[in-house]
Amino acid sequence: MSLMYDRFHESFCRAIAGRKYTGRRIGAELKFPMVNLDGTAANQSSLVALWEYLQQNGWERIVDRVTGTLAGARIAGPMNDAVASCETGFCKPEFSLAHVADLFELNESIDALRELLNPFLHERGVRLLGYGIQPVTPPSGSLLFKKERSCFWDRAVPSNWRIPAEQGDDVHLFTINAGSHVHVSVELEDAVDAVNVLNGLAGPQIALTAHSSVWQGKPDDRYVCVNEKLWDWWKPAAARSGVPQRAFVDLEDYVRTIEKLAPIYVRRNGQPILLRQFQTFGEYFASDEAAGQSLDGKTIPLVPQRADIRTHNSCYWYTARISQYFTVENRVFDQQPPDDLVCVAALTLGLVSALDESKALLSDCAWAELREARDVACRHGLQGRTQELSLLTLAQRMLAIAESGLARRGLGEETFLEPLKHRLQARRCPARHATALFEEAGINGFVEQLAL
Repeated sequence: MSLMYDRFHESFCRAIAGRKYTGRRIGAELKFPMVNLDGTAANQSSLVALWEYLQQNGWERIVDRVTGTLAGARIAGPMNDAVASCETGFCKPEFSLAHVADLFELNESIDALRELLNPFLHERGVRLLGYGIQPVTPPSGSLLFKKERSCFWDRAVPSNWRIPAEQGDDVHLFTINAGSHVHVSVELEDAVDAVNVLNGLAGPQIALTAHSSVWQGKPDDRYVCVNEKLWDWWKPAAARSGVPQRAFVDLEDYVRTIEKLAPIYVRRNGQPILLRQFQTFGEYFASDEAAGQSLDGKTIPLVPQRADIRTHNSCYWYTARISQYFTVENRVFDQQPPDDLVCVAALTLGLVSALDESKALLSDCAWAELREARDVACRHGLQGRTQELSLLTLAQRMLAIAESGLARRGLGEETFLEPLKHRLQARRCPARHATALFEEAGINGFVEQLAL
């Protein structure tokens, strides 16, 4: 076994031992397009004003270690902090809610957040949309919020296949996407099975939840889920995003796969140090001494550290992965309509809570067909099919398993799957409604109906 596997395994075990709870915990990362009333992207001053508003309501300010500027706010939760920040674009604030024990608690957390934000949004004249992408403003470098996490990607892995150089870099595609990520705590022995299930079922998950069909001011005539396709259009993400080439055999196989990926950067004293001379992260991590490059071009001597694994763990973007916090993170979903925000957490939790049944569903399908189903779902939603798989049928089986998994928890959480059941009955993902809404009511009606 490799040194990286030993350190990864130790860190995972340490994270489990450090948990201050029993039972499963659920976390949500909620990203929302922040728009003006005409649907255009809100400006950076609105984002900063949002963080200042949160501070006035008891949240603590977050200052970026690279730029020294205000970069978010946080407030303590029962197990961890809730954090307001932005990942890449200043027009898509992100709320990472404190982890909770059940979906009713998560729903209460979301309701409390909406109640807190409502006065600010109306006074400021902006809206947060329950939607998966900026509907009007196109991606560009001008939307980038510069901070430690986002300020160097165009130098680390430059790409201009989709965005012209005069408008930025292809990484700036991610200034406009707005997803809903779900974190679920798992035991060590279940982690890879859970990752395989959530990756393998990406297609039916997208088919049920696609909600990013209107962007750059018009409906896309090819995709109902543009958000997920952005990963395919960013060339540096090739082989490190979407559904992996195959299911992982076990944790050692998972770690061997990610250590073969090229390293991008590490952190030292809060500063990103770019790694350019290594073909794989494993090669870097096994080195006694190494060197990287600071953002001002200086050569920085390095000794690999355990913390570098955590950084590398945030530099690949499979549909589902073991996160840097050693939860299983499901990253496949667009942001959902305003009244349906909990349904994607319910689907994820249900599938992980019925892991044996979920694995049995996977075993009925060829992995290559499941990988193809992801792209088909991005194009056609529940109407899609591969040569062997009907996404509607697969989604029906998947949802039944998720309902069974939630039912065995005995809390009545199955109620949060109701929006997905209605979509199955109508054979319609929410993107179909979004497109129709835009065409019938224009951007003003679109914003009014999808605003939180």
